[in-house]
Amino acid sequence: MITAAHQHEDTAIVINHQLLQLAKLSKETFLERVANVEAIRTRPTPISLLLGEKSQMGQLEVLHAAVQTGMLPRGMRGFQIGTEWVPFVVEMPRPLHEWLASHSLAEIKGQLVNWMAALHAAHCLRFQMWRTLLPEIRQWAGAHYSPYRVRQADELIAVWEREFDNTQHLVGPVTPGVLMNPFRDNERPFLDNADVLASYQFEVRVGYFRKDDWLFIVERSLPKLLTLYKDNISSGRWTREFVAKQLREIDSDKMDRLEADRGLWQAWRQKFSAGS
Repeated sequence: MITAAHQHEDTAIVINHQLLQLAKLSKETFLERVANVEAIRTRPTPISLLLGEKSQMGQLEVLHAAVQTGMLPRGMRGFQIGTEWVPFVVEMPRPLHEWLASHSLAEIKGQLVNWMAALHAAHCLRFQMWRTLLPEIRQWAGAHYSPYRVRQADELIAVWEREFDNTQHLVGPVTPGVLMNPFRDNERPFLDNADVLASYQFEVRVGYFRKDDWLFIVERSLPKLLTLYKDNISSGRWTREFVAKQLREIDSDKMDRLEADRGLWQAWRQKFSAGS
């Protein structure tokens, strides 16, 4: 995991520009409500460019929309975020952010089909690819890449590399560090499965408020909190007075939870306060 100390150098963040709309508060009031918060809950998620499941393309679609629009929907698909939780910020490696920012979703998908077709031709993880996409990959591989032959491997690597470069104009240019030519290094087509997978995997972190965090700290709505905890109240585990007391004392809650991170919260606060 990239530490907070290296955050500005190696990572980029996207903040949720819908927070004020969701809270129905002015920016000044919103910042006042979260002034005592010191950390934000985080959920790390591995992102792979080697698409083995349909959900992995869904993750890229969510990230692309976030980077392009600054909108982080509740229940971010593929990120294990509850449907009623509110995402504040997404942190990702800077090359991944630049790639998503520089290309349309169609170009992103086109690049992935091209890259996976090249790996398919080299017999790399052929049977772990996204089955729904595999016919398209096979079609692209058949049209632009020579089939793999062990005895002709050295010659075909040169052919694959040339064809990979020549087809880039059809799917958009490559951003360095994200989509590399799989044949630039002659050993890459023959790496073990785990090594190929690790070469194209990134970690993304989502900073979020759960529904109770949001209602207590941001909205500060006693009626909504009583509705949220109605089962606890009806069972006798909690009382209305207990919930009201928790709300009155909410400014003492620093949100410094086990899964929370101070560095990501400070990065969000700085960018949100600056309005960028």
